[in-house]
Amino acid sequence: MRILSIYQFLEKIIKDLILVDVILAIVIIIFSILFGKIINIISKLILKPIFKRTKTTLDDRILELIIKSDNRIFTILGLYLGVNYLTNRIKSETGLKKFLSLETYNFLIGAAEVIFNILFIVAVIIGIYIFYKIFNIVLDYYLEKKKLENTRGSLQDFIPLLEKLFLILLVIIGALIILNKFNVNVSGILVSLGVGSLAIALAAQETLSNMIAGFVILIDRPFREGDRIKLPSGEMGDVFEIGMRSTKILDFDNNLIIVPNSELVKSKIQNITYPDYVSRVVVDVEVSYDSDFELAKKILIDIAKYHPLSLKEHEPAVFFTGFTSNGVSLRLISRTSDYRNVYQMQSDFREAILQKFNQHKIEIPYQQVVVRKHMNLNDL
Repeated sequence: MRILSIYQFLEKIIKDLILVDVILAIVIIIFSILFGKIINIISKLILKPIFKRTKTTLDDRILELIIKSDNRIFTILGLYLGVNYLTNRIKSETGLKKFLSLETYNFLIGAAEVIFNILFIVAVIIGIYIFYKIFNIVLDYYLEKKKLENTRGSLQDFIPLLEKLFLILLVIIGALIILNKFNVNVSGILVSLGVGSLAIALAAQETLSNMIAGFVILIDRPFREGDRIKLPSGEMGDVFEIGMRSTKILDFDNNLIIVPNSELVKSKIQNITYPDYVSRVVVDVEVSYDSDFELAKKILIDIAKYHPLSLKEHEPAVFFTGFTSNGVSLRLISRTSDYRNVYQMQSDFREAILQKFNQHKIEIPYQQVVVRKHMNLNDL
């Protein structure tokens, strides 16, 4: 009734009925855009302060995304309603149809159909964009809530990959919706994709196995880039890169060890840097049975205690680990804040032990082999 009364009012002022319908279509578009602006202002002035009072920030971020997107949404809606109104007037027997030639009528109906299809595609793209952004907001909120941004073993490194996979999924769904809109046989495409995927899976079983193992490593996080790990083969190095097919490990000779991900998932891996970088420094030494054990222990503890790289909150300790044919085995244990200090500290400890034991006459026994030459009686 409202549109009809406006139409009658304009019809009295403007005698050209085609121009009246065009003006009404433009008014519908403008009104929709203005309505979107009003919703935007209401959201900023009323909803935003209300959402800020809540304990969570998730609703604030989603509302901010909606505020940024509502202009596009209402613009698309206004264009759709305006073109739809104009199309109905063109098709109406009492409307513009009686004023148009057959060629003009067919052209306008075809143009309206093209515009509808374009608006539909744009609406699907906007929907993909909004869902993708909401997914990113939820992921970021989860990381912040769990305080996982800088936590070792977190999903932080996995997030970009997860976002890309979700975007690919949204694009596929959007493409299927658009194809279905244009009456394309989607079921046939899905069957073809399924058969093709099965053929690819059978032809690349090993590659897919490594890729799935890569996903498992990214989710489970037994190690991450920069961690020092020890392989079952005894090789040790720092994780240089975690790829989709393989993991690259940089050894102490600055060479890359490339290990397929499927082997790492099935193997027992020792992560030296997890849960933190604090590492144990162990040095074994023997002293003779007639040595002053208490003095030897004190010397060892002092060497570790006053080393600049030793952790002060962890007191060093010395243990008797066994008896040998030469003497008593002692084990010095200390802690350092970084695993990269271990080898240097072990070298420093051994050098200091040798020097201090010599000063205090503490013998480090070693096995002596005496070689005797037997004389032949014929040589006499």
